[in-house]
Amino acid sequence: MIENYGTCRIGAETADEYPGTCPFYKKHLHRHCGNYAPSIKAEKRKLIYVASPLRGNYEKNMAKARQYCKYVANRGHIPYAPHLLFTQFMDDTNPEERAAGIAMGKEMLKRCDELWVFGEVISEGMASEIELAKELGIPIRSISTEEVQYGQD
Repeated sequence: MIENYGTCRIGAETADEYPGTCPFYKKHLHRHCGNYAPSIKAEKRKLIYVASPLRGNYEKNMAKARQYCKYVANRGHIPYAPHLLFTQFMDDTNPEERAAGIAMGKEMLKRCDELWVFGEVISEGMASEIELAKELGIPIRSISTEEVQYGQD
């Protein structure tokens, strides 16, 4: 029965009813850590647009974006982070390519079920994504860095 609640990627069985089985269960938070992976249900998974900063500390922000996508996937949804995808073949420092990437990202936002805004800093690009989501009536969820770090919901 424990497997119905999820498994820990380090190999320990986990469930809220059996918190002692996971060596990284956060007792003081009554939550599992980032190693907890809930079971994926057969129901339709939501496509989640992942908004987080890119400019500034590029390498650190890309690493955080990957962590945010993992957070979304661990909750049974499909993450979509345009800044992770488009930077693979476009140059974000080239104004024309950056504008094209932003436009393609916004077009994809129209197809997403929700917009999840990660972190405490809202960049100019994120602000425009939030505005578009509001215009389209797409649900917006703000998620703190701490929430991602400790695997809280």
